Amino acid sequence: MSEQEFFVEPDLNFIKDVQRAGGGDLKKCFQCATCSVVCNVTPDDSPFPRKEMIWAQWGQKEKLMSDPDVWLCHQCNDCTANCPRGAKPGDVFAGIRSASIKAFAFPKFMGTLLSSPGMAIFAWAIPIVILLIMISLFPTIYSILPHNLDPHSFFGELVNEFKVAGWGNMPAGPIKWTNFYPELGIDMTFITLLTLGIISLAVGLYRFWNTMKENHGEMGLMGAPVPNLLAAVPTIFAHKKFMECDESKNRYYGHLGVFYGFVGAFVTTAFVASQFWLLGMKTPYGQISHVKFLGNLSAAAIIIGGLVLLVQRATYKKSVSSYFDWTLIVLVLGLGVTGLGTELVRLADLKSIAYPTYFIHLTFVAYLFLYLPFSKMAHLAYRSVAMTFARQAQRDLVSAEEIA
Repeated sequence: MSEQEFFVEPDLNFIKDVQRAGGGDLKKCFQCATCSVVCNVTPDDSPFPRKEMIWAQWGQKEKLMSDPDVWLCHQCNDCTANCPRGAKPGDVFAGIRSASIKAFAFPKFMGTLLSSPGMAIFAWAIPIVILLIMISLFPTIYSILPHNLDPHSFFGELVNEFKVAGWGNMPAGPIKWTNFYPELGIDMTFITLLTLGIISLAVGLYRFWNTMKENHGEMGLMGAPVPNLLAAVPTIFAHKKFMECDESKNRYYGHLGVFYGFVGAFVTTAFVASQFWLLGMKTPYGQISHVKFLGNLSAAAIIIGGLVLLVQRATYKKSVSSYFDWTLIVLVLGLGVTGLGTELVRLADLKSIAYPTYFIHLTFVAYLFLYLPFSKMAHLAYRSVAMTFARQAQRDLVSAEEIA
């Protein structure tokens, strides 16, 4: 009888990345398979997280990078709570996901920047510096814009906003955000940051998809990506998988609040922008307008959802919260609180803190857009792609007939 030899070359740096990102106890696993037995969301044909635990122990980076099951996990922590060795498979999976985002990052250094606690001060300094540079350029921008426009016309007012904008030249009177950061400047800054973020995220997801396809093989795929993505959308929007968790079901409400809070904020922003550029309607809107109501409701959902996640992370002792986790919570709560705060200080006419509060809010928004592909905010995109691939590869909990 012949024997077949297998050579395994562990990626020690990858093991360290996973351990630093929350999977510090992965070496305790002795492959009892309790984790796979108690998981309610694992596929029956190739259950996780048992196989991933051994791959992580042996530093099998390529296997884990191409494994959609890493993203089908919703970190319910049923596996962690029932692990007899305290290996914390849920935390190991979280560490693998963080390491995956770092590995697929484009440009590469951004993934390293966002995954390193020691680099946090530099990560926050970059959006601050970008905003300060833009503010310093307002006089230059004003000088190159056309000045022969009617100052009372729509575009004439946009140009004149640059004349008085910035820290030290704001006119007296009611608080008006365009006196500090012009509307055209807002669009220039944040559309640019968002575009760069989307491009980087698209590259990362493209790399992720190709890695999964190379590992699985073209012959095993059924259907096309777009129909399978659309088929997965109801599950994504309903957050159904979170409801299948036993150990930390309350995370469902936190994630749902944050998710729909951001959806509402996006819809509000899109509506305001379309009204502004197509109809010339300027802010602020009245307090009883439907746009204001949706914006405030969205901010409240983000804050409440963020608080639920904060309490869950702070009180749940069976799992370890990583730097990636806390960065997300700080970002979510920072966006919600400063967004609502800018409205309240304007209504209260608190001129001494109004514009600094607005600047802090803009910093959080710039951080969100700039680092969208490299932070935990990218989880939704990577998980959606993994769910799409899982349907095509018949890896999810669906029958062949359900594959789009």
